[in-house]
Amino acid sequence: MFFRKNWFILPLIILSFLLLSGCGSTEKATTSSTAPTQTDKPGLLQVHFINVGQADSILVIAPNGQCILVDGGNSADGAGVVSYLKSQGVKELSAVVATHPHEDHIGGLDTIIHSFPPKQVYMPNGTSTTKTFEDFITAVNASGAKKIRAKAGVNFDVPGLSGLFLAPNNDQYEDLNNYSAVLKITFGKVSFLLTGDAEDVSETEMLKSGQDLQATVLKVGHHGSTSSTTSGFLKAVSPKYSVISVGVDNDYGHPAQGTLSRLANAGVQVYRTDHDGTIVATSDGDTVKFTASSSSSTPKPVQPVPAVSTGSLVISTIDLSAEVVTIMNNSEKVVNLTGWKLVSEAGNQAFSFPSGTTLPAGETLKVVSGKNAKAETDVLVWTDSNIWNNDGDPGALYNAEGQLVSRK
Repeated sequence: MFFRKNWFILPLIILSFLLLSGCGSTEKATTSSTAPTQTDKPGLLQVHFINVGQADSILVIAPNGQCILVDGGNSADGAGVVSYLKSQGVKELSAVVATHPHEDHIGGLDTIIHSFPPKQVYMPNGTSTTKTFEDFITAVNASGAKKIRAKAGVNFDVPGLSGLFLAPNNDQYEDLNNYSAVLKITFGKVSFLLTGDAEDVSETEMLKSGQDLQATVLKVGHHGSTSSTTSGFLKAVSPKYSVISVGVDNDYGHPAQGTLSRLANAGVQVYRTDHDGTIVATSDGDTVKFTASSSSSTPKPVQPVPAVSTGSLVISTIDLSAEVVTIMNNSEKVVNLTGWKLVSEAGNQAFSFPSGTTLPAGETLKVVSGKNAKAETDVLVWTDSNIWNNDGDPGALYNAEGQLVSRK
C-alpha cells in the first residue's frame, strides 16, 4: 500500500514542478492580452512593445525562455505591466533594464520589481532627486538583484541572447535623456535597437564610436520627438521596421512630423502603440513578424504606416520668404483634401486642410502664411504668423491616412 501511494503521488509532484518552472503560466490577468505566450513559441525571440501610453515598457522573451524587461512605464502603469507579464506566462525576470531616471520609464518598476524580483538590474549612472527614482532604488536594493552599470561596451549577460549596450558613451550629460542605456539585441540575422530617450547628443556619440549600429528593428528614440532619430543616425541604423511608443493625442505632439518624414523617406515601416496598442515582434532569427494584441480580439498582423504614397499630388514650390506653398494635382481626378496636412519640418508645425477642401485635376492650390496672408480663390490662409524658415525648411504633405505624399 505504501508503494502504491508513492506511485500515485509522484506524477503529481512532477506535474506541479513543470507547471511552476520557467516562464510559462496559465494565470489570467486583469489587463488581458491575446498575444501568444512564451510557451506557445519555443525557440523564437519575442519583443513586446507594451502599450503604456506616453511611456516605455518592453518585454523581451529569449528563445530559451529567459524574460527581460526594459523600462516599466509611468508609476500608474506598474500594476498593468505586472498583469501583462503574468498574462504572457512570466514567472521571473532574468534582468531589468532601467534606461534612465525619468518617470515615464522607471515609474512602474518599483511595483514590477516587487512582483518579479530580477536577478540583475542594468542602469546608467544618471540619477535623480525625485521620489520616483528613490522608490525605484529602494525596490532594487530590496530585491537583492545584482546592479550593473549600463554603458557603451557592456555586454548584456543573459543566456540565450546576444546583447550589447551602445550608449551612454560619457559619464555626464546636461539632459537625463542622453544617459539612456541603448541596447542592441541580436538573434541570428535579426537585431533590435532599443534606444530609450537617447537624443541627438547621444546619437552623435554612437556614430563617432564606430560601433555597429545597424538593426532590423529600431525602437524610435524619445517617443518620436524632434530631438532624436537624426538623419545620420537613421542612416547608420538602416532599419527595416520601427516602433514608436507614444500616447494617443499626447501633449507633446509626439511623434513629430519631421521624424515621421525621415522614417518615410528612408523606406522604414512604422508601427505605433497609439494606433495599434501593444505590438509584438516575433523572430526565428531570419525574419520578423509583427502582431497587435488586444483584449477584444485575437492577434492580428499590424498594418504599418506605408513609407511613401505614390499619389499624384505634389508640392510644386515653396517660397520661403513670401510664405507661399503651391500644391499641384497631377492626376486626372478631383482629390478631397479633408484630413490632409502640410508640415513645416524645421518648425514641426502642421496645417490641417479644412473639411471639404478639394483640388480639381490639373489645378493648383496655394497655402499662405505671414502678415500679408489673404484668402482668395484657390488660396488658403495658414496663419498671419511666419511659418517657414528662410535658411531652409523642407515641407511635407500627408494624406488622411498619415502617408507621406510629397516632400520638397
